[in-house]
Amino acid sequence: MEPQEDIIQYNENVKDEDLEIFTRSQLSLYNGKSKPLVYVGIRGYVFDVTPNISSYGPGKSYNVFVGKDATRLLGLNKLKFTGDITDSNTWSTEGLTEKQLEAVDKWMDYFKKRYKIVGLIVAHEN
Repeated sequence: MEPQEDIIQYNENVKDEDLEIFTRSQLSLYNGKSKPLVYVGIRGYVFDVTPNISSYGPGKSYNVFVGKDATRLLGLNKLKFTGDITDSNTWSTEGLTEKQLEAVDKWMDYFKKRYKIVGLIVAHEN
């Protein structure tokens, strides 16, 4: 993994217009199987968590977050899909409490300190 200071500096200086754009379907391919890279989205930003494949890779505990914008799952502190309708909207913050939104913000800070931002997620699938 790159030194934390390098990642923090990179993320502070990266411009949205320089980032790759992903649809949700494109992002889903970055799961360590379809593509060797492993990406996690939070609040529309895509982070490359490949350096920590031992936690995010196929069959690993945090793999539930891979290949999607996991904002809602992180806010709800969910490591499993329950099958309810909100599981399919893993990016949505609708209905999250203030405390849950604060949890998402803390996760954003955590990821920004550890993983490079490599893209943005667009809402449409075209």
